[in-house]
Amino acid sequence: MVACSPESPVNDKLMTSLLLAPPAFAGGLAISGNFSRQDFEIPQGTSLNTPDVYVVVFNNGNDDINVRITTQTPAGVELLLSEEDFPLKAGEQKKVTIGVNVTEAAVPGKYTLKLNVEAYKEGAGIKLMGSAGQTASLTVTGEAASVEVTAVTPDGAPISALVKLYKQTGKQNLNVGYSEMGSLKMKVAPGNYMAEAYVSGKKLADETFSIAANETKKITLEIRTVYFEGFGIVPNYNTETDELAFAEVVYTVNNLFEAFPEAAVILKVTKDSAPLDETTLATLTPLEIGRVGLSYNYIPGGGWHKASYGFKLELHINDKPYITSKEEKLELGGGTKATGNINWLLIGGIAGGVVILALIIIIFMMRRRRY
Repeated sequence: MVACSPESPVNDKLMTSLLLAPPAFAGGLAISGNFSRQDFEIPQGTSLNTPDVYVVVFNNGNDDINVRITTQTPAGVELLLSEEDFPLKAGEQKKVTIGVNVTEAAVPGKYTLKLNVEAYKEGAGIKLMGSAGQTASLTVTGEAASVEVTAVTPDGAPISALVKLYKQTGKQNLNVGYSEMGSLKMKVAPGNYMAEAYVSGKKLADETFSIAANETKKITLEIRTVYFEGFGIVPNYNTETDELAFAEVVYTVNNLFEAFPEAAVILKVTKDSAPLDETTLATLTPLEIGRVGLSYNYIPGGGWHKASYGFKLELHINDKPYITSKEEKLELGGGTKATGNINWLLIGGIAGGVVILALIIIIFMMRRRRY
């Protein structure tokens, strides 16, 4: 198998230029991709689902068509398709990713997985316009091991990096696992593996390891990159009404990688899981190596309501998303009344200060009278 280079994820435009014009079959249908080059090895009760395994369906004809994809697998095995039945206009193409699910009912052994793509038109019945297919190999194993791969910063904090796991067989790297959340936990067949971590398409850490049957192994990939640390939401309440005045967004941008000419911090806010706001909190020109502590007082345009608010930071470099923070929640119950720990916001400036000073004097005088 020739695996896609993880350092250069294949996008649709690049894929088109690499594949150029595949040979057309009847009706202008054609397929390409790397499914036919796969040699899967998957334990019972596990699955593989990664965007690195795919086929591309082309309509090289002059007429619009409908495309239907069917599969043939052994008992207990299922091919997971991102698309199964879809229209395709003349000259268009579509990438379909393919996963493999192996249930506990699958019998260990070596099998052939078949995928068939048909072009058809609807009218007075269904008229087939042509078909094409690909096959891949699958070995179902009865023995399994457990592996957990986690990407962390140098201080040990989890980071939302892209994690990939490959099984090494000779000179081949077979796709095994994929996660965009910075961690990956799965069962694998015994053997030799390579784990990699990426940020913004750049490989920043990797490790090779071996794992035996029934063994559990944890792999930690330390990443020196730009990331958010100390991110938190501090609610500030009005002392007179006990209602939320603003939410203070506090965070630090820690750059352990390299200097960048410009970077921007974007705040994304949700309300009951629905998108609410997107605001630029800071523009750093340049973004130097080291730490920058920042804060921002946030108030939603429509005011605060009884709801669950979610806050997430996104760092953009060269106008493209680079890294995101974990999500912080702010739960507002009973309207916008204060609950739990409160950071009181004194509103009124000098008047508020005078009131506090007067209270202190009164308390002091009352204490003196007691003696």
